[in-house]
Amino acid sequence: MKPFSPREVVLRVKALLRRASATKFLQTDTQTKDVLVFGPLTIDNDAHRVSVDNEEIGLTPKEYELLFYLAQSPDKVFSREQLLKDVWNYEFFGDLRTVDTHIKRLREKLNRVSPEVSAIISTVWGVGYKFEATRG
Repeated sequence: MKPFSPREVVLRVKALLRRASATKFLQTDTQTKDVLVFGPLTIDNDAHRVSVDNEEIGLTPKEYELLFYLAQSPDKVFSREQLLKDVWNYEFFGDLRTVDTHIKRLREKLNRVSPEVSAIISTVWGVGYKFEATRG
C-alpha cells in the first residue's frame, strides 16, 4: 500500500527470493528419476536412454517413445490405432503398417543385444501389441 518505503520493498523482495531458493533446493534434492526396469532392460526417461545389461541401445526418437509408452503399461494390449493416436499424436484411418514397421525395427535392435529382451514386445493376433515383462 502507498505510501511505502523503498527500503522495505527491497527487504521484502530479498526475503521472497531467499525463501524461493531454499524451496528450489529442497525440490531438486528429493526428485526421483523416471526409470523403468524390467530385468536386464532399463529405460531411463530422463536421459532418453535404453540399455540392456548396461549396454546402451541406439533408438530413433519414435522407437524410444513407442517402447516407453508400451513399458508404462505392462501386459496391457494396445491396438495399432491407439498407438498411432497416443505415440504419433494423430488420428489415422489409412495404412496402419507404420506401427508394424516401428515394432519390427525396435525388436531387431533389441534382438542384437538380447533375444530374450526382444521377446518382451509381443503381438496379440487380431488386436495389437503388448509389453510382456515383470518389473525387476
